[in-house]
Parts: sequence; C-alpha cells; structure tokens
Amino acid sequence: MPSLADDLNALHKGDAFCLCGSGKSYANCCQAYHIGTHFPEEAEQLMRSRYVAFALRLEEYLLKTWDSQSRPAQIEFENGLSWQKLTILKCQKGRSKDKKGWVTFAAQYQIGFETHQMIEKSEFQRDKNGRWVYLTGEFE
Repeated sequence: MPSLADDLNALHKGDAFCLCGSGKSYANCCQAYHIGTHFPEEAEQLMRSRYVAFALRLEEYLLKTWDSQSRPAQIEFENGLSWQKLTILKCQKGRSKDKKGWVTFAAQYQIGFETHQMIEKSEFQRDKNGRWVYLTGEFE
C-alpha cells in the first residue's frame, strides 16, 4: 500500500488526481496556479487551488492569493489536520468578466480519528492586476 509520502510525491510529479476534486491530474489543474505559470480565471478555480494549497501547506501561494486588505502576516497550519474532500455548493458571479464573486463550499477534514466538516461562503475580488484574490469568508 502506498504511503502518504508516495502519494505526495505522485501529486507533486503531477501523476495523481488533484485534491481539489476537479477529476483532473494535479499537473493539469492546480499545479500551474501554485507555481505561478497560470492564474485562475474564475473565483471557483481560485477557491479550489487555495483548498489544495491549504492541504499541501503552500503558505506563499495562500498569502499571494489573499487580498492585502485582509491578509494575515502568516498562516498557522494545525498539526495533525488533514484535508479530505472539497465540495463546491454554490457559486455566485466570479466568472472571467466579473469583478467580485462568492463561492460556498464544504470541506471535510480529519484530526486524529475524527472527521469534521466546515462550510464557508468565501468572497473573492479582482486585485489591481485583475487577478482573483480571496477577501474574506463567513462560516455557516
């Protein structure tokens, strides 16, 4: 049975399915956003890429895609927390021609042997360069 390290190596090589739930390989999905060769065209794409970034603890990407008005100085990742599944529940605006958008999602995570779920409505807007950034979120 493959170990977590094997799974992460496959993910970083692009051989595994992307953790965002798109059904695409990581190489054909969120990896290009994480390494900065492409930028999300829609708020939902940014939401998915940020979920994967939280799962992989990509602090630099998370801070870069967080609006300067609400961005924290650093991100504290919780030890022992493992993100399990992302489900997009609703998208409002956030398309390629919009300036604002909202994505409501459910994220399942595990701490130890306990599984939990959080539901958040995230707000996104375009920055001065026209790229999508995370502004804020409300837990439901």
